[in-house]
Amino acid sequence: MNKQVLITGVAGMIGSHLAEELLAKGYMVTGIDDLSYGSLENLSGSIHQSNFKFYRVSILDFDTLKILAKDVGTIIHLAAVKKISEKDVSLPTLMVNTKGTENVLEAAKMWGCKVVFASTSDVYGMSPDLPLNENGDLLIGPSMIKRWSYAVSKLYGEQLAFGYYNDHKVPAVVIRYFGGFSPRSSFAWSGGHVPIFIRAILNDEEVIVHGDGTQTRSMGFVTDLVNGTILALENEKAIGELINIGNDEELSVIDTAKLIHEIANTGKKLKIKFVPMAEVFGKYKDIQRRIPDLQKAKTILGYSPKVKLRDAIRVTLDEISKVK
Repeated sequence: MNKQVLITGVAGMIGSHLAEELLAKGYMVTGIDDLSYGSLENLSGSIHQSNFKFYRVSILDFDTLKILAKDVGTIIHLAAVKKISEKDVSLPTLMVNTKGTENVLEAAKMWGCKVVFASTSDVYGMSPDLPLNENGDLLIGPSMIKRWSYAVSKLYGEQLAFGYYNDHKVPAVVIRYFGGFSPRSSFAWSGGHVPIFIRAILNDEEVIVHGDGTQTRSMGFVTDLVNGTILALENEKAIGELINIGNDEELSVIDTAKLIHEIANTGKKLKIKFVPMAEVFGKYKDIQRRIPDLQKAKTILGYSPKVKLRDAIRVTLDEISKVK
């Protein structure tokens, strides 16, 4: 097996943890990132290692991308512009996530690389079929709502991956990440609600909850997401497959805030501010429940999440408290 790997979006939360784990397993890792979301601080554990090389490169720069991909065995494609609100512009999400993914797959076709493409549970949309299964139908909302641009761009990326697999024999695996976090998470909404809640509670600030907080999520710790990614990288049975990766613990947003407050034990009162969904996302209807069916991941990859939500929150709280 060619143990040279190219990671796009390497300076992000998942990418930086993934790089460290692959380096520990003896891989040669080349990482690229334009640092629009990630940071060099996230790479402090990798940047000085002899088997790691970092380049500040956008995935839209195909000429550079194809050079960097020349000798690698696998491209793990994590780079993306994340979910947006109605106040944001949607074209960067659409253009980077579609053209960038096409560039990755074209480079893989050129050099015979395997591709592990990171998609998202957002593509399930408002599907009522729970737990969310890879073979289930998807229910996407109206096209005029900007919030759907992220899910649609990722869904198009999935189709591209399978198109290159079927038409050009590019060995591709699509993994759908469910929500994950770590102490390196973005503290913008693109990083999910858990890190934002943690920071607010540690700083004795209001916890902003969209809607009434009864919507549920299944949030996993980054080590489980990294483990699933590496299993997809190393398992030949995963080629040509679409696989959910994440944690199947389900907890409402409001109860997550209460759990974080309990574990943080700040001695301060939990202050919650409810913000109507329409103020943030316009006519977008929030996905009420999100829980993955992990049977396929277990069967093909031998994957199962190891870190319970309570433990993941405690680890993240401890790390953030040290640098607060």
